[in-house]
Amino acid sequence: MSDKTQKLVSDSLETDEQMLPEMPFLLEDLWALGSSVKDILRVVENLGLSSDSTVLDLGCGKGAVSVPITSRFKSRITGVDAMSSFLKDANRKAAEYGVAERCRFICQDIMDYVKADHDFDLVIFASVGGIWGSLQNTVAQLRRQIRNGGYMVIDDGYARTSGPLQRKHYEQYRDHQTTLGELTALGDTILTEIDTTQYSRKINRAYLDSISKRGAELILQKPELKDKINSYILLQQQECEFLDHHIVGALWLLQKNENLRT
Repeated sequence: MSDKTQKLVSDSLETDEQMLPEMPFLLEDLWALGSSVKDILRVVENLGLSSDSTVLDLGCGKGAVSVPITSRFKSRITGVDAMSSFLKDANRKAAEYGVAERCRFICQDIMDYVKADHDFDLVIFASVGGIWGSLQNTVAQLRRQIRNGGYMVIDDGYARTSGPLQRKHYEQYRDHQTTLGELTALGDTILTEIDTTQYSRKINRAYLDSISKRGAELILQKPELKDKINSYILLQQQECEFLDHHIVGALWLLQKNENLRT
């Protein structure tokens, strides 16, 4: 993994690069790493996905979105993630669900993957973070991955109040009206918006409980990492508090305008 990719992955997982080798153990009990899987399945239910449909899952993690989509709609899916250990779990889950032949998981920096244009029917960008800055920039990248008339699912959120947030990785968040403007700035259409705040709170608490237990185990195995592990857990506690007070979780389904290109 390159230095640039390590930084991207560590930012996405909200840890430092030295802790990356320990993350598979800390996250071992979690399949969905923050994504609103049920809501994603719900918003794509009426898109007419079939065995001929192609789906791209950027930052697919352990396949918690990719595998259920393929299982339910029989579509062909490509998942891209830079964590090889997560992709091992994704392949294992695909085999468990009987859809391994329809799932292709690629170990690559997603920022490198999107440098090439593609023509998927649907692209999913779920709980990956603001790696491209604003949501307008994110949409600009995602729409290059789909055909004209194709769809984008973005699982993220917006700020409860106006003005930039004073927290690392959240500086790009804006209020609801500004966020909608960014999502549609390139002429695409928002078909669905779902408030995922309650679900996000639930999964964030489950995430925190799980990593706290795993962290205690890891400290016994590697006492030299005690301070780093405890710092990571404390950061997650602070993150949950910040999200509760400042962020509204949201899931959007957009359709690419056939007459516009980027």
